[in-house]
Amino acid sequence: MFKNLTQEQKEERFNGLISYATKINNKGLKDACISILNDYKEELFCRGAGHDGIEMNKYNRTHQCFDGGLLDHIYNVTKIAYNIGLNYAGQVDMDLILFGAILHDIGKIKIFDKWNENNEIKSNLNYSYLLVDHVYIGEKITEEYLDKEKVSEKLKYQALHIIATHMDTMDKHMAEAYIVSYADSIDADVENIISYPRNAFNPLYNKYYYESENPIKYK
Repeated sequence: MFKNLTQEQKEERFNGLISYATKINNKGLKDACISILNDYKEELFCRGAGHDGIEMNKYNRTHQCFDGGLLDHIYNVTKIAYNIGLNYAGQVDMDLILFGAILHDIGKIKIFDKWNENNEIKSNLNYSYLLVDHVYIGEKITEEYLDKEKVSEKLKYQALHIIATHMDTMDKHMAEAYIVSYADSIDADVENIISYPRNAFNPLYNKYYYESENPIKYK
């Protein structure tokens, strides 16, 4: 829908993420997660999750390409991943799922330029950081905070593995990594489709997006 979030909506999503972070039982993971959110709050508030495709010279938006879109996407992914995880209660580590979901795209605070309504392209990719992408940057940011909290080596690399694999850039070796990655894909793909008008052609992906004519709303 590509509609900018209001300041109130941004605060709601941010507070929602803090609420999810407080559900993490491991103190080191929880404290690192909350510290990252608070330290990068201003950065999270002014960036989209997707972009305009300017580097492909096609100028068509990808998912949540709007002011506050990064917060919106991270919040949606966290909700989806959390609810998927509940289906496997006792078999997966909910701490790792929440931590990974909340921080999977934290590297985008460096990848994307700050939102600027005065620019024709409102969510451009920063060339310097594009060379290493948001996954690498997210790992670096997160590892610094995990080290500050003296999280064990095993737990640290389990947490980083979820961030490292959410874009299918390497093989996943944990159920928690699959859950976060699929939650990320679900939100990005669904948002891409519902954001375009019915039967609209998206040249960025060279495909048509369709939506049902009369979607039924269940109470």
